[in-house]
Amino acid sequence: MSLVPAPADIAIRNRILAKLSKTGYRRLRPGLEQVTLHANQVLYSPGDAVRHVYFPNDAVVSLLFTVDGRRTVEVAMEGNESAVGLAIHLGGVSSSNLSVVRNAGTALRLDVSALRHADMQKMLNRYIHALLTQIAQSGVCNRFHTIDERLARWLLMTNDRVGSRELYATQEFIAHLLGVRRSSVTAAANGFHKQNIIHYRRGQIEILDQRRLRDACCDCYALMKRQYDSFLD
Repeated sequence: MSLVPAPADIAIRNRILAKLSKTGYRRLRPGLEQVTLHANQVLYSPGDAVRHVYFPNDAVVSLLFTVDGRRTVEVAMEGNESAVGLAIHLGGVSSSNLSVVRNAGTALRLDVSALRHADMQKMLNRYIHALLTQIAQSGVCNRFHTIDERLARWLLMTNDRVGSRELYATQEFIAHLLGVRRSSVTAAANGFHKQNIIHYRRGQIEILDQRRLRDACCDCYALMKRQYDSFLD
């Protein structure tokens, strides 16, 4: 991980930081460090002490939990609407999950001691409510909805966080995150490809028709998006 002090004129792309009052942000800015996050980089493993919170700009981080001591499943994804490493804010001292960078990019990193500011406390409390909604709704989605619906949700959520219709992920990787067989993801992706909803070639997915992808998705995506937009817009 490379890091430098955040320049005074840096564009604030993280939506939580952008929502702070000017006074609140000025108080935090001296402690912010700009970091480059690399794909597959582990930010926190279960049991790790939480010393920093990361505010992604264009990186995407997966929150993963281990199943049966060997398999992992994605329970939430965090992008520029998020703050990664909030166990400390909830009264914990160590991480309970695995946080892995899924899409490389940049973030602003802040020492946890700076989270005590009132403006930040308020924003993080509201963010945690949205994050818990995402985790709970993901559980419902994974249990009751088809792989086509789940893949559509995953693609739309990734698109929102990356800010591009071109996404980079193999079918094997997506299957790993969704906790399903690769053949299931392949069948769903081929179906969307044949309908000209997405264009897929190994490791790269282009969303061609967002409207039809939303139509193919379950209601979980819209519910999660509303929760985040309710406190960020």
